[in-house]
Amino acid sequence: MKKFVSKKIVSLILISGLLATALAGVVYADGEDTPAPHGPYYLSVSGTVVSAQEFDEGNPDYNGWIRVEIEDADGNPAALTITDRTYFPFESGIAVGDVVTGYFLADAPVPAIWPPQYTAAVLVNGMPEGLNIKADRFFAWEDGSEGMLLSRDNMFAFTVNEDTEIIVANGDEYDGEIEGRRLVVIYGISTRSIPEQATAIKVIALYEDAMPLPMTLPELNIDAAGWPIMVNGELISARPAFTADDGYTTMVPLGAIAAALGMDARWDAAAGAVTLDGTIRFVVGSENYRMGDGTFKTIEGAPVSVIVRNSTFVPLRFFTEIAGLSNAFAFEGRIEIISGGETMQ
Repeated sequence: MKKFVSKKIVSLILISGLLATALAGVVYADGEDTPAPHGPYYLSVSGTVVSAQEFDEGNPDYNGWIRVEIEDADGNPAALTITDRTYFPFESGIAVGDVVTGYFLADAPVPAIWPPQYTAAVLVNGMPEGLNIKADRFFAWEDGSEGMLLSRDNMFAFTVNEDTEIIVANGDEYDGEIEGRRLVVIYGISTRSIPEQATAIKVIALYEDAMPLPMTLPELNIDAAGWPIMVNGELISARPAFTADDGYTTMVPLGAIAAALGMDARWDAAAGAVTLDGTIRFVVGSENYRMGDGTFKTIEGAPVSVIVRNSTFVPLRFFTEIAGLSNAFAFEGRIEIISGGETMQ
């Protein structure tokens, strides 16, 4: 008998602040120019589950989070993080030996560690025979039949009819606009064409509000308060982040993150100052950060550092603009700080 790790689908609306790409024309063989965004919104990885275990059960921030390790047919490993926002179209249990497919954000940075680790937005397990699935963001297909929506990777288009079930991720009926949204489309028979075309059997609108493209930072209005914090791909125990009074700057605990990065953070109580790695020094509440060469830097437009419950909090941008790390961002329900690799654009 297989031992299952249970997964609870949480019924909440997640408003995702996404740095979106601009719309770009795609020229088809017939010469028509279709204004659809380029590139897939999601990528996927498939394999057989070799282990599945919950994260720190004592930490309420990660309750229900599961790390699933898989291997593909060639024995290549990968790890999937299943969060309380991961959507399961079919079976919500995970067992060793299951063959699963995880869909993750194509534009999300991947920590430079082995095996590769991805946060699953959608986890497909136990798909019934004869059905197919497509997860992407969909837009009106001007070159197709009226009412058809085209995936962002331009490889799949679908329409709905009176028999199509349209719901949101908690199972409630959905009668809102699906154009421009992240969707999971379940379908059966399709055409052998590019793009593949089908009539949807079921459409699931994933949690978010459709937003205009492109967007500037203040318009994102991300509230990352309480989101789990990951440093170089590992969850850390830290005081919860909060959103500053400006409505969008994420403030994070400096000490716990610095420790996870291997940095030496020292507190000077007399001066009310912090020294990081002996090279960066600042007085809490000041907008100036003194660098190792004696010059000063500021984080333009960001709130100053503060002390909350005996912990120093700094803007998330501190780690890129002051500490010089490659990435620090709040995205899809998590806060990530990455010390190496390519910078997220």
